[in-house]
Parts: sequence; C-alpha cells; structure tokens
Amino acid sequence: MELNKLFNNARIVSISGDVNQGKSMLIYHILHNLKKDSDFKVYAYGLRLNFPEVTQIYSVAEMEQIKNSFIIIDELSSLFDLDNRKIKKQVENTLRLINHNNNVLLLAGTSENFKKFISAKIDLFFFKKSTLSDFINGSNLKNIVINYKGNERGAEVLNLEQNEAIVFDGLHYNKINIPYYKEYDTKKENVPVFVPKNILKKSKKRTKK
Repeated sequence: MELNKLFNNARIVSISGDVNQGKSMLIYHILHNLKKDSDFKVYAYGLRLNFPEVTQIYSVAEMEQIKNSFIIIDELSSLFDLDNRKIKKQVENTLRLINHNNNVLLLAGTSENFKKFISAKIDLFFFKKSTLSDFINGSNLKNIVINYKGNERGAEVLNLEQNEAIVFDGLHYNKINIPYYKEYDTKKENVPVFVPKNILKKSKKRTKK
C-alpha cells in the first residue's frame, strides 16, 4: 500500500490506539515517506522530537491561520479540551476550516479521545493496538473497528504488534508494517523503574572498586 496516495488532497486523518503502542512512530513513518517524494509545509503540535523542516505550533489560534499545509496534532486531548461541552462548537468550527484552508490534518490520540462529532469528520483512519471498550459507543471509529473481521480483532482487543497498523480509507482495510526509526524513539533512553536486586548489588560493587 502506497501511503503517499492517501494524502493527495485536503482531509482529516486519525491515528488511534492504546498508550505506548507506537502512534508517534507511525507519524514519523508517514512524514518520512511523504518527504521522499514531495515538498510541503509541515506544522506540528505535541511532537516530542523535531522532524526536519517542521514548524512547531502551540495553540488552536495558530492552527486556524495555516493554509496549504500538513498539520499534525499529537496527543489530541492536550490541545482540545474535549470533555468541556462548551468547547465542542469551537472545535467543530476549527475542523471545518481544514478543507477551506486546503490542509491535511492528522489527529493522534487514544481511542476515547475521538468523540462522536470528531470521528464523523475523519476521512482516513489508522488503527494501532486498541482496547475495544475504549472506543466511544456510536462513533464512526468504533463502527469501523467492529466491522473489521480480520484475525487481529478479538472480542476485547484489536491486537496488533508495535510495528503494525490497520488502515481504512473509506472503502477498504489494509494492514501495514512500520519500520523502527531509532532516531525518533523518545523512549529508548528510559531506564527500568524496577531493577532486580542481584543486578543492583553487582552494580554497587563495581562502583566501590
């Protein structure tokens, strides 16, 4: 499946999945592929590592002024207060501007972040490993997952590996593989929280010497 063909016009794209299942790595994979064949402007909110030639934004007001660009919102819920019903109308107006301003907007978050009114506006769906009960009942996202009958979908979980995703383009489901990009792994330097006692003792002995 050629990712580039999925991003050939203004649209809203979602990447949904459980925490720590490689949503950000998928974003970098998409950027990497698009940059190989095309020149375009990229704006991003929430990306932890800077991708070359990406302009960081920090507010909805900035996003609404962008035109003819690729906009990435990582951690959807931190930009939009989706639990505040008063904000709903503002978010709807912001999303309506995407086509008007000729932008591609990519929204990444957990399944529960995609409320029904946002889910209804999405044109292209990427699914990472997901707990099915986290999807909003009646949302377009949940309906698409429930309709998927591949081996990866169990009764409780859409069970995908870290390097896998399911893509739904409105007509067909496709499974894609995502390479590992070490330079964009924000968690590779994390140390274990719990260290086995025998390892900790050996480490202390070496330090004393």
